[in-house]
Amino acid sequence: MTDDRGLDRPNVIHWPPLLYVITLGAAYLLQKLMPLPFKPEAPFIGWALVAVGGVIGAVALFGFRRAGTSFDPTAPADALATGGIYRFTRNPMYLGAVVAFVGLGLAVGWTWLIVLTVPMAFALVKLAIEREEAYLERRFGQDFLNYKSRVRRWL
Repeated sequence: MTDDRGLDRPNVIHWPPLLYVITLGAAYLLQKLMPLPFKPEAPFIGWALVAVGGVIGAVALFGFRRAGTSFDPTAPADALATGGIYRFTRNPMYLGAVVAFVGLGLAVGWTWLIVLTVPMAFALVKLAIEREEAYLERRFGQDFLNYKSRVRRWL
């Protein structure tokens, strides 16, 4: 995607944080207005998953920093992160967010948050990940294609 200044970048909209806010807001409203009959009662497991998701995201951010590239989903990439956690998943920040959202739903008993995490993950793929992958292929060519063939999108 090229912006008005002619810069090639993965996106011009910060989709991930926008999707996170929409998902949390919708889950909160639906939980208040139309609670589902099943209410998860697993606060310990939930908070553990929130922590695991946070650690995955933090490790991924350090991986970007170590590679010398920006974690901003609208910024051009300076390097391809393929080491550390990026050897196991191409999208650890998004994976961490999904794990944390499911965990938060379990921790606070919001069934809607668990349910809405599925369409949020799908929206992340369509609005962020697919665009980022197309950009990385343009930017890094065969290096990215080789990486993509070795490492799965999620796990």
